[in-house]
Amino acid sequence: MPFDWYHPIIPKTFQEKIKDRFHEAYIAETRFRARLFFNLGYSRQYAVKRIQENLAWEFELSKVPGFYDEIPKVVSEVYAYYGQKK
Repeated sequence: MPFDWYHPIIPKTFQEKIKDRFHEAYIAETRFRARLFFNLGYSRQYAVKRIQENLAWEFELSKVPGFYDEIPKVVSEVYAYYGQKK
């Protein structure tokens, strides 16, 4: 006996609208983490390593997301914006 609520009908327009939100949310989280490491005085290399390791741990039971390779770029942007040239 199927239940209507068990298989929700999500409009295609809404699915398209939220398609990139997962990626955007994790990039924002990466910026936040990079800023935290910057404020704590850690080097850019250390921040990249820790953020990548944390992300790998968060997704250890599934595939690591595609933005994993974007982490060094995002961290470098944050460190450059806040003035550290390491």
